[in-house]
Amino acid sequence: MKIIAITPNNKTDYLAETVIDGLKSLRVKIIATDYGNGVENIYSDNEVLEHAKDADFIFAIWGKVRGNRPPKFYLLDYINKPEKTVYIDGSEWTYTGNPNSGQTYRAQALKDDSARREEPWVNVDMLKNSKFYFKRECYSEDLKLGIYPLLFGANTDYFMPIKEKSIDLFCAFGQDKDGLRKEAIYYSKKARDMGYKVVVKNNMSRQEYLDTLSKSRISIDSWGGGDCCKRLWENLAAKTCCLMQDYRIEFPDSFTDGINILKYTNEASLKDKIFWALENPEATKVIADRGYNHLLEKHTSAKRVEYIFDILRKNK
Repeated sequence: MKIIAITPNNKTDYLAETVIDGLKSLRVKIIATDYGNGVENIYSDNEVLEHAKDADFIFAIWGKVRGNRPPKFYLLDYINKPEKTVYIDGSEWTYTGNPNSGQTYRAQALKDDSARREEPWVNVDMLKNSKFYFKRECYSEDLKLGIYPLLFGANTDYFMPIKEKSIDLFCAFGQDKDGLRKEAIYYSKKARDMGYKVVVKNNMSRQEYLDTLSKSRISIDSWGGGDCCKRLWENLAAKTCCLMQDYRIEFPDSFTDGINILKYTNEASLKDKIFWALENPEATKVIADRGYNHLLEKHTSAKRVEYIFDILRKNK
């Protein structure tokens, strides 16, 4: 299989990373336009247009453009194959990825779904000119437009050797302005004061972060700019018992509270789950193992791309 991938220009996007990693894991030939997000080889515009003649699909992958060159979506006009065009929208707040007001609406967002969404929410041009539209932040009303949910997944580099679980709880957030991150930090520090082995730290190197995570029994995920967060998939890949702020977006093959993850929706449930997990190490080990297995079965980067391909095949 051969895929044209119109990719963000040297701008990290976690959904783009997941898709590229999944394509590579499945040994799909990738004809990409720009470096970044795992792209190792790029092609000129003329080369892309030549390859597009016999490509199976064209993946137009969203990228935040503030301060960056936008992806080469102009190539779609020259390729002119909307029936083979797949738009992958990794945005949050608006389809540009930026809130109109320049605020994060933390307080409102915890109470009201609409506070995390502003217009324009959907890229109407891409919706009209692409047969397939996948969206990271996909709500039930988006399904009615024919949009498919596509969350981040666990990339191959998230899987590190699992070490002895010498740390009870790990809480690492570079920013605490979104989701319930402030509360997660607060109760993690409370647990540390009670004598549990807790690491609350940010500004870590990538290697230190993954090494600490691999030694942690319990970890915490909370929303970022959107409901979904890269940290969830890192936590699960490290075989931790993950506390997850419950998503309100569409989540195919989700995890089950108390079985393979611990979900919380507000400060009270977060506090209860943290201290229950700290007091029940055997139960959290079972949850961590089940979460890891469910991750492998449904939520790796390769599984994300298989999911995309399944939809494309069923809707030819």
